[in-house]
Amino acid sequence: MTDNHNIEESIKFRADYTWPKEGSKRDCPRCDNSMQLQEDIRDYYGKPWWCHACQWQFSEEELKEK
Repeated sequence: MTDNHNIEESIKFRADYTWPKEGSKRDCPRCDNSMQLQEDIRDYYGKPWWCHACQWQFSEEELKEK
């Protein structure tokens, strides 16, 4: 293990998604079912919106584009 490499800049695993206000509601743009708003906690690395029906995640930025 003498060929170790150190990264000078840390790797960022959690994207800076815009999180909607608690209690916000949206319908899935793919299947029109209600989506679940995930909690904005430090250990969650996904997008804010989750659709149980089609198993897809969405960010506020993606939903504004549609």
